[in-house]
Amino acid sequence: MEDINNTETNKVVVELAEKNKTNENVTDSDTLTEVYVHQFEKPYKFDGKTYTKLEFNFEKLIGTDLVNIENEMAAVGEFAISPEISTSFLYRLAARAAGVGSDVISGLPLREFNKIKNQSRDFLISVGF
Repeated sequence: MEDINNTETNKVVVELAEKNKTNENVTDSDTLTEVYVHQFEKPYKFDGKTYTKLEFNFEKLIGTDLVNIENEMAAVGEFAISPEISTSFLYRLAARAAGVGSDVISGLPLREFNKIKNQSRDFLISVGF
């Protein structure tokens, strides 16, 4: 019985490894890269500027960025007990990673906003939050 279970387990592990090699069922939020490039479905206009894409370099962020985000939120009466699940914290983190104002991110259509927010969440989780 033990050999059968080990064989079945090994088969599942091999199948999962093969899927990972071919990137089957991998979504944007499943893959982390040093710089996330978000291509907009439609050009996004904000404050007289048109964006077709934004580049998010989460790796360039430092501890001071997190403190500044917390201070920015506190100034408007918001607090993030768990930054990795706080929408306010995550979109502000994305804005810093892209070098744009947080209002650029908060004004996005919901589908675009959520994709970017999820990249922020995935990054925080990958660095140990």
